[in-house]
Formats: sequence, C-alpha cells, structure tokens
Amino acid sequence: MEVEQFAAAMDGPFPVLTDLRVQGLEMDLEPSGMAELPDSFLGGSAPCLQSLVLEGTAFPALPNLVLSASHFQYLHLHSIPHAGYIPPEAMLTFLLPLHNLKGLTVGFTSRESCPLQISPPPLTKALLPSLTGFQFNGASKYLMDFIARIDTPMLDIFQMTFFLDDIPNISQLHRFIDRTDRLKSFIQAEVYFRPLEVQAVFKSPANLGLNITCEVLDWPLQSMTQLCEQLLTIPSQVEQLELCGEACDELDVLMEEDREEDLDDPLWLRLLDPFVSVKRLCVSKRLAPLVAFALEKLTREGVTEVLPALDNLFFEGFRPSGFVEETIKPFVSMRQLSGHPVIVQRWERKLAFGSSLSGSPFRSCGHLVCFPDCAPPQLESQYVQCPALCHRVWPCLHVRRYSTMPTHSAYLWVFVHCPINSHSQVGVRIRLRSDKDRQVL
Repeated sequence: MEVEQFAAAMDGPFPVLTDLRVQGLEMDLEPSGMAELPDSFLGGSAPCLQSLVLEGTAFPALPNLVLSASHFQYLHLHSIPHAGYIPPEAMLTFLLPLHNLKGLTVGFTSRESCPLQISPPPLTKALLPSLTGFQFNGASKYLMDFIARIDTPMLDIFQMTFFLDDIPNISQLHRFIDRTDRLKSFIQAEVYFRPLEVQAVFKSPANLGLNITCEVLDWPLQSMTQLCEQLLTIPSQVEQLELCGEACDELDVLMEEDREEDLDDPLWLRLLDPFVSVKRLCVSKRLAPLVAFALEKLTREGVTEVLPALDNLFFEGFRPSGFVEETIKPFVSMRQLSGHPVIVQRWERKLAFGSSLSGSPFRSCGHLVCFPDCAPPQLESQYVQCPALCHRVWPCLHVRRYSTMPTHSAYLWVFVHCPINSHSQVGVRIRLRSDKDRQVL
C-alpha cells in the first residue's frame, strides 16, 4: 500500500485506538524518499493511544497527536529521516506533559540531525517521572544536549548507538547517571569488539544497565579506550569484566602473522586502567593473545597498577603449554611476588544471542517472527526451532522466517509476539554483518 493510500485510509478519528506501528516503505532510501504522514493523520487526535512506533516515517504533526492522548506510555521513533528532525529542546517540550511515558526511542538516519551547537545546561532540569527505558541512535551531540536537560529518576535501561565516524563526546553522560538513582552500582561490564562497532554494557546487580555502541571502520580498540576514559567513575565500580572479540580482518592478520610490534599495543593497558575494582577478568579466545601480551609487558613496579584488585583471570580456550599460558607466566609470577596473586583458569563462555539486559521488552514474550527487509509478502513462511535463543533469551521460543532470504539483505526483521494476546507484537531489526550471521539466523 502506498503512503498516500495508507494516510487516506487513516484520515479520520480512531477514538479507541491504543497501539499503532507505522513503517516506511523503504528503509534505506535517502531522506527525500522517506514516507511522510499528513497533519490530518488519524484526524489529528487519538485520545486512547498508548503506544506509537514510527519507523522511517516523518510526521510533522507528531506532537499534536501524542499530546491528544491522555494515557500515552510508549513512543518509539526509529530511523527518523532528516526531514522529520526534531531538535532536542522541541522534543523535550512535547514530552514533558507525558507524565505516564515509560519507554522512549529516538533514532536518526542522518548525521545532520543534530544541533549546530550544544546550549549550556539549564539550571532546572525537566522531569520525566515515569520513564524506565530510553534508547537512542544518532549523533552524540544530540544526546548530550538532550540528557543535559532532563531528570529521569525511574530510568533503569539506557541504550545508545552513535554514528560511524562520530567520535562520541559523552561529557554529560556521567552527570546524567549521577542524577539517576537506579543507574548505579555497575558491578559487571561486557566489552565487545566487532568489525563495524564497539559495544560496552554495564550492569547492576538487578541486571539494570547502560548499553553504549559506537560504529567504527577500523580495529576498534582506540574507540573503546576513548569511550571508557570518558565514562570516568563508571568503570571503577566494575568487579567482573568480560572482553569479547568477534572475527575481523585486522585481528585475523595479527593472529596469523604474529607480529610482535603489532601485538604490543599500549592501548590494551589504557583500556584496562579505569577498571580498578575488577576481581574477575574474562577474555574471549580471539582477544586472549592480545591481552596476555599486554599484561606480560608490565614491569615489576607496574604489575599492580593495572587491575590492582584482580584475583581470577579467565581465558577462553586456555590450555597448558599454549601461547597464552606461556605469555602470561611473567605477569602471574610478578603478581605472586607482589603479594597480589592471580589464578589463571579456562573460561567456558556460554554463547548468548547478543548482549541484552533483563529490562528488555522481550522478557515475557512467547515466540518470535523473523523476515528480511523488503521480503516479498508472497513468500511461503516456515517455523523453525532456535534452541540457542530459547536457552538464553526467550523460553519456548519459535522463530518464523521466510524460507528464501535474499543474500543482499543487510538486516533481518524480528517480531516478538505476546503469548497472552496473539495480536500484540514487538519488532526489532537485526543487522546481518556477514553470510555467517545469515546461516546462524
């Protein structure tokens, strides 16, 4: 259905409508080709609306529609075209009256969708009293401007993804977290190095947390190091740290050629330096040689300056007389002599589908439906079992996807259906980075 036809069909009052999702026809078009809804959409008001999801769709009259609903709770704006850009101060203006707002997503498609300059933080912060989940995708300048203006006392899940080549300036982040009581005591952290992005996940004992992702082009160690250094006191709370690396060309070259001058990267020690409370460090198989080599280079005087509280060091695939075991021996010996011994063990890492937090809306869902972007609707679908997902994320999970998956598709659409109400669903788009990802899914 064309956007014009859809808008015409929805051009009228829907007084009992509670949930609405509108997805643009083409997700990867330039902003000028994005769908745009007219001001007359839904007759300009929806008094019972509680949840609205707009994806790749510009809607200039969005504030008027949302403010017409008396019990609005969830607003998810994905892939906002530049034509639909809402400045931070304007976004906050129409969010403030939404006292029941629990979930918010703001995601842009263009780097130009950010303020030209960040205004000084206001002395009095705007209060979003019910917000528990906030997800952002775009330029760090926009997010820093926005969070400098708000207080969110109930926030327990905060996820952000920054654009490629956008060196994130997250100077306001630690101040924002200091004002958010529930985002405290991050005793566990997971750091992921991937070919196109780096990700840091910080979790509290209640599995509430902070999820930061930055898109990158090259080997992402420098980006992650800069990110952790800007987080100031947040890494210093962590007691368990996991470093995980996925396949990437830069890492494979280092491992195959075994070049000492490349393995000897001081950035690894800079990355670990803020984690002064870590007692348990777990390192994936691909990163184990790099981390072991960095620790080996520590001097006797500096052996307790990096990871001073470390008690247990776990390497995935660790075996006696292997490269990692031989490389880490000097570090272990010096720690023993310093009176701060470290036990080195094998890490049996459990395969998890991504790195989700328990506050995710998928926790209580029953089964999941997948289909690729732009998949022809006439394709015959089939149900398949996905045991890895069932075990780690969703119980009794079923995945439905199209039997033919286009090899050129960069994304996979995932819809999770509620077991109580089969008409309710939550959708998420998964990026497929390689043919291996397609085979797994």
